[in-house]
Amino acid sequence: MSWLQKNFRTIAVAESFRLDEGYSIYAAVLARRDGYIESAAFGRAKLGGTDGTQVALEVIRRIKRPDVHVIMLDGCIVSFYNWIDGEIVWRETGLPTVCYVFEEPEGDIKSALMKIFDDWEIRWQNISKMGNPVEFRYPDGGRVFVRAWGLSPRDAFRLAALTRKYGNKPEPLRVAKILASAGREFWESERKNSLY
Repeated sequence: MSWLQKNFRTIAVAESFRLDEGYSIYAAVLARRDGYIESAAFGRAKLGGTDGTQVALEVIRRIKRPDVHVIMLDGCIVSFYNWIDGEIVWRETGLPTVCYVFEEPEGDIKSALMKIFDDWEIRWQNISKMGNPVEFRYPDGGRVFVRAWGLSPRDAFRLAALTRKYGNKPEPLRVAKILASAGREFWESERKNSLY
């Protein structure tokens, strides 16, 4: 993709949650290829809910501009089996969308869904349609697992490599994760203070 050669812009979405809090805070950042952050937005999704895709789209829309080239997601199965449907994000935003995972996916998701949720069939239908991620390795040996819509998995891996600075995670996703965690801690602190 030609935009991978330029100082492109991406919107990166990450989340932070604790099971005992019942919700997940989503953070989105608008970042240039060089890591410069230009904007951010926050949202809140329900743990074990079905609103992950909608909340991701909400935070993306708040900071989306005409010069954004691609969407990066820090995982697709999120918030205690909530999910972000990368294909819907791609179609709704008109931007190539990539879901990254930085550890090898493990466990039997379908069995877990069957044990926990009455609506497990709908959840499994939505999660399984995303398909299996494709594994890539950075030259230094780090691994990344990719699902992509609107661009090839190989270009999605190139995108990760071009925006990576520290560790395996691309810098926009690393920053979004930090903001999501800080936002969750602040939200929970405010919630607890309002009880007293």
